[in-house]
Amino acid sequence: MKVHIVCQRWKQDRVLSRFARYLVDRWGWTVSRRPDAEADLNYWLAYLEWQRFKGFDRTPTAAYMTHLEDQINDAEKYRLYFDAAREADLRVCMNEVSRQELEDLFGLSRRFPLPLDKGHFPLKSALPGGTPLVGFSGKAYRSGRKGADLAERLVEAFGGRCRFRASGKKWPCPTRWYTWMEMPRFFQSLDVYVSTSLVEGGPMTTLEALATGVPVVIAAGVGLHDELPAVKGIYRYEKGNHEDLRRALDQALGEYRDVDREHLREATSPHTVENWCAANRDAFQQLLSGSWG
Repeated sequence: MKVHIVCQRWKQDRVLSRFARYLVDRWGWTVSRRPDAEADLNYWLAYLEWQRFKGFDRTPTAAYMTHLEDQINDAEKYRLYFDAAREADLRVCMNEVSRQELEDLFGLSRRFPLPLDKGHFPLKSALPGGTPLVGFSGKAYRSGRKGADLAERLVEAFGGRCRFRASGKKWPCPTRWYTWMEMPRFFQSLDVYVSTSLVEGGPMTTLEALATGVPVVIAAGVGLHDELPAVKGIYRYEKGNHEDLRRALDQALGEYRDVDREHLREATSPHTVENWCAANRDAFQQLLSGSWG
């Protein structure tokens, strides 16, 4: 089976670029910025790649449907999401809610585990001490989907009780861009990780924090958050609700010294690089052979 991955920035230090390289390294698949008419299947990683090659029908195609943008804040990406999903032969999703929605609309869709490199994110070993450190991560986009306004209100409300730090750009606290090699050190420095996102496919950052044994405060109904088990150290709040977010962080700050870090790491157990690679291979083989059960 010859699979070709279409990914513009596949050589760069980016999340989806690493996803592509895992598949290339594991299965020997090819990758470039353009589809390959001689392949058995072309894989848009992610779905936005489709827009540059609309009408490509030389091979079956799969599209990685990362997340659906808000229609008001980013109407163009909202439209492209559904256009790409309609044209693909297989839609690949990060969470079960997205998979079900796309299958209801367009047919064959699959949810794959995320490729969490647990060897890259070892457990935090140092015991918490001093003023707790709370972290955010990602780029705070103009669309608002990362919830930076919620983060700003949280920093104002808890500024005298804890310190805040962020990885990425445009957060309302000391922020710097961490490379992939530096990200484990960022998460291991935290006592609590907070995701204020309103829209996500995963996100990977929640899994990376859990892999290091760091308690997380996460929005229910966002990405795969609802699929994580109910264990001490995972605190959920109503998406976009500042008061409920404050409640959840308050609880996390009261308990973060007592969590079982191994249990938090175990909460990510389905998500491995090997499971990601195997899920892609198996799905594409079934698609091409017409052997879906």
